[in-house]
Amino acid sequence: MLIDKSQSAAYVKLDAVDTPKGVLWVWHCPQPDNPAWDAFVNSTSYGHFYQTSMWGQVKVLDGWKPFITLITQNDRLIGGFQMLWCSKSYLGKIGIVLKGPVVESDDPIIMAFVINTLKKTAKQNNIRALIIQPPNKQQGMADILKKNGFSDNHVDFEIRNNTVTIDLHGSEEEIFKRIKRQKRQNINVAIKSGVVIREGNKNDLRKFFSFMCETCKRQQVSPSPAHEKFLLKMWDLFSPADHIKLFMAQYEGVDISGLIVLPFSDIVYMWKFGWSGNYGHCRPNEMLYWEIFKWARNHGYRYADIDAISSVLADTSFQGRTPSKDSLKTYSRFKNEFGGEIISLSHGLVYIPNPIIRWGYNLLMPYINSIPSLKRKIIMQE
Repeated sequence: MLIDKSQSAAYVKLDAVDTPKGVLWVWHCPQPDNPAWDAFVNSTSYGHFYQTSMWGQVKVLDGWKPFITLITQNDRLIGGFQMLWCSKSYLGKIGIVLKGPVVESDDPIIMAFVINTLKKTAKQNNIRALIIQPPNKQQGMADILKKNGFSDNHVDFEIRNNTVTIDLHGSEEEIFKRIKRQKRQNINVAIKSGVVIREGNKNDLRKFFSFMCETCKRQQVSPSPAHEKFLLKMWDLFSPADHIKLFMAQYEGVDISGLIVLPFSDIVYMWKFGWSGNYGHCRPNEMLYWEIFKWARNHGYRYADIDAISSVLADTSFQGRTPSKDSLKTYSRFKNEFGGEIISLSHGLVYIPNPIIRWGYNLLMPYINSIPSLKRKIIMQE
């Protein structure tokens, strides 16, 4: 993918280095909207919607400011990253790069250049701490980052360290057989009960948000996103390129649950779920997931990502043990029965430009983590 250098207002040249394979350039994108970067992220298996300018524009509503940096080689876009930053009263400017940097190369020279660019970007923008979670399929990057001055991350907000993926290869019958027996029976109950799945639109977002809030209330957690306007802005930005879908489950013509799906690269991310709590005996939610799996497969997507489960279930699964049902949260049991693979993700790393603060962080953060009230006060500003 080539950068159009005639668009001088869209890109600012920051740095360059000559290599045996050509000149590597660093570009900053002052404009919040960057379709070229979004298309690149969507084209690579390392891409994730968190790295798009679309996501950055939505996160402005939560107080984050986006900063996109591109890396080109001989005028061809080969990588980059979107950094979100905000100011914390106790800490100063904090930066975060989720599912990045995105680099379509395994050349060690290019990788070293990208990591050096990350560090320079943090310093030049007065970032006190830069938190990074590498792309899901490029977790080997964590080892490279550690060798380049990054520390273990002890700041766990915005970071999820596992996910569950459903393999959509094969026929519908083969995918259905991979689902656990009880869950298959529940899907058949929904079919016999007359549950119907329809594709929603922007006008359904208010109803969906109310379902999501009801679900969060039952789970005794705060809704995320916390307000409906986040979903509305997200729809406006993601829908022109078909990167957002809403599916609603109905019983006797009444909507009872819904799920927002974000199709990106070769994965369908099942992002946010909401249920009114009604007609549970008809098993609408199992039907909702199953119909989305079928939709994704029929539209050429290779995997469905149904998001994180509890650390208890993930850890015991990685250790080859079976956790007791009483120790699991309901949503984790629900997700785990669709026959997916639990994948361990990086806990993230942090780069602190100031060497003295970095030393203090490495020394004190394990202690602060052991006192939840102190950690909330420092990190979450409570």
